[in-house]
Amino acid sequence: MVRSDPHLVEKLKQGDDAKIDVEFRSKIYEFIEKFGDLSCAVTGGRNCVLGTGPLYQLLLEMANHPAPTESRQKNDRLSHLHQNFLGSVDDAQKAWAEELLELARSSYQMRDDDNIYLGRIEAQLLAAVQEAKGRLEDRSGEQASAILQQVLAEVDFGASPLKPGHPARTAGDKLQARQLLGQPAGPGIAKGKARVIRLHSDLADFKHGEVLVCDAVDPNITFVVPLATAVVERRGGMLIHGAIIAREYGLPCITGIPDATTLIETGDQITVDGYLGIVTLGDAGL
Repeated sequence: MVRSDPHLVEKLKQGDDAKIDVEFRSKIYEFIEKFGDLSCAVTGGRNCVLGTGPLYQLLLEMANHPAPTESRQKNDRLSHLHQNFLGSVDDAQKAWAEELLELARSSYQMRDDDNIYLGRIEAQLLAAVQEAKGRLEDRSGEQASAILQQVLAEVDFGASPLKPGHPARTAGDKLQARQLLGQPAGPGIAKGKARVIRLHSDLADFKHGEVLVCDAVDPNITFVVPLATAVVERRGGMLIHGAIIAREYGLPCITGIPDATTLIETGDQITVDGYLGIVTLGDAGL
C-alpha cells in the first residue's frame, strides 16, 4: 500500500494518525493488536507502547526499496543440496530420505511457530500482571497481600536490555577486536554498517542495507530482517530462530559470537563471512 500511494507516504512522514486513511490505520491497529508495536520483548505485548510512529518509520524504509524476491541462486543451491543428500543413499533408502527431509522442514517450521505462540502466552501473563498492579493501586486504602505485592514487583517484562550483563563499548576503550569468530549459520558474504539492537525500541531506527547485530533474533526482531544485508547473533547455532530466518531470506548469518553486542557498535563498518563464521570490523574489501 505504501509503495503504490505517494500521498500515503507523505502522510506517514508527517506521523499524524488523524491524517492517515481509515483503511490503512485499521490495518496498522490490527497488526499492533496481534503482534505488538515492536517495542516489547514479547510478541503481542503492549505494555511498553511506542505507538504507530516506529511502525510508520519502518514501513517507509521498506517502501523505499524493491520488495525482496526469492533468489534464483538460493533456489539452485538448495536444489543442489537436496540432490546431494538423496545421492548419498542407495535406491532402497531414497523414499526414507525424502520423508526425513520433509520431517526436518516441518520440524523447524513448528519450532518457529512455537516461538510466536509462546510469546503470545507470555504477553497474556504480562497483561494479567499489569491489570493486577493497576487494581492494587486503586485499592491503596486496603491491605493487599504482601506475597501478591512481592510477586507483582518481581514480574516485569518492560523494555529491558536484550543483552543483560554485556555493556556497550565506551569511548575510552582502546582495544578493539579486528575479527570475531562464531558459528557459520547462513552462507554468503556481505558488508555494511552495523545496527546493534539492545532495546526493542532500537528497531525503529533500522535502515536498509545495515547488518543486524543482536543477542538473538526473536519473533519481533524478525520484522526488520528484510531490510538487513546480514545477521550476526551473540547466542545460538545453526538452528536458532534468527539463523533459520536469515537462510530463508538468503542472508549471510553468523551466530554464537559471545561479545558481538559488546565489541560491535551501531555505525561500525563490518564484513560478515557466513561461510567461515568470521565478522571483520573495519572497512575491509570484499
